[in-house]
Amino acid sequence: MSWLVPNRPGGGGDRSDRPEPHLQGPLTRAEQVGRWEVRAAQWRALELARQVFGSEVRGSMIGVRPRGPMRGLMRLDVPFDELVRHRAREVRFLAMAGVDPLLARVPLLYVMGPAEEDPDGA
Repeated sequence: MSWLVPNRPGGGGDRSDRPEPHLQGPLTRAEQVGRWEVRAAQWRALELARQVFGSEVRGSMIGVRPRGPMRGLMRLDVPFDELVRHRAREVRFLAMAGVDPLLARVPLLYVMGPAEEDPDGA
């Protein structure tokens, strides 16, 4: 799964024999299109999650891959009130994502967690 999670910069030592992992050349047209496909899938998945869990859902991409069998790792922060209800909503979301034409073509791996509560109650 390391191909989805960005590299963290290492510390210390002589690195002159290795290229910097954060330096990347220009993307090819196919790579640009692949990244935009993942972004479209991200927004579609967020829309479906909000239909199932409510408008409070927040989402972000943790990793993006322009091609391959799994195109991205998406974090979804969803409201959580009780486990049984959460599991039912999770199953519904995954079923909807599984039959969505865009998400079937650009598959993402979802990491769902409870949304942080607002300490001010707003």
